[in-house]
Amino acid sequence: MKVCTRSYDDIHISLNPAIQSTKENYGVYEVEIPIGLYSDCEVYPTCGMASGTEMIIREDEPASFYHPKHIDAQIIWFRKGYLEYILPLELPQNVKIKSLELSMEICSEAPNFDNDWPSDISVWVNGLEIGMWTSPGDFGDRRGRLNPSWWLDWTTQYGLLKTWRVDEDRTTLDMKKVSDVGINDLQLEGRPNLRLRIGVDPNAVHKGGVNIFGRQFGDYEQDIKMRIQYVPLTEEA
Repeated sequence: MKVCTRSYDDIHISLNPAIQSTKENYGVYEVEIPIGLYSDCEVYPTCGMASGTEMIIREDEPASFYHPKHIDAQIIWFRKGYLEYILPLELPQNVKIKSLELSMEICSEAPNFDNDWPSDISVWVNGLEIGMWTSPGDFGDRRGRLNPSWWLDWTTQYGLLKTWRVDEDRTTLDMKKVSDVGINDLQLEGRPNLRLRIGVDPNAVHKGGVNIFGRQFGDYEQDIKMRIQYVPLTEEA
């Protein structure tokens, strides 16, 4: 007979060790901004947006993107151009920002949908491009997990959750390096806000547009998330 006893009651696995800090005094600031709260835009058809209950502007009419109804958007799409957001930086005084993370559910924008429709989607922070992701398509082969019942089956359904992370040395996309832009290049200290732009560069190879999903569409129940790690200046290594 062999008698066994357990040594541990719980086992936790960290799949993102690169962002773990050995310093207990690291602070974290997080904010989530609804996708409809953009402050500036330049879009071209095909384009449009919908709330959780209805289409809220006229399709393929860029002028409608300036209508006050845009704040209620839960899905936004455009073939060319960008959306720009202003995110607050409510950080304590006398801190050093060590890293910035931005995550969102996105994909390409094709008429109706096309799973094979590449698009070079870029993210800019304070006017500086931090990295580009080539979306493989505009996904519509199945319904998005969160989509409202009135949303049509033959149009865009879901995207992929992508995370850009800027630290002291580089920018990564889902933990893979995409540029040499570091956190100091963004000049965040002392600012009350951060300008985030999402779009397709006019010089991109694949100009396949953008779909951005809010927490009531797609597969992920979130809007645009920002996470900042910081440390007091007196404790900086």
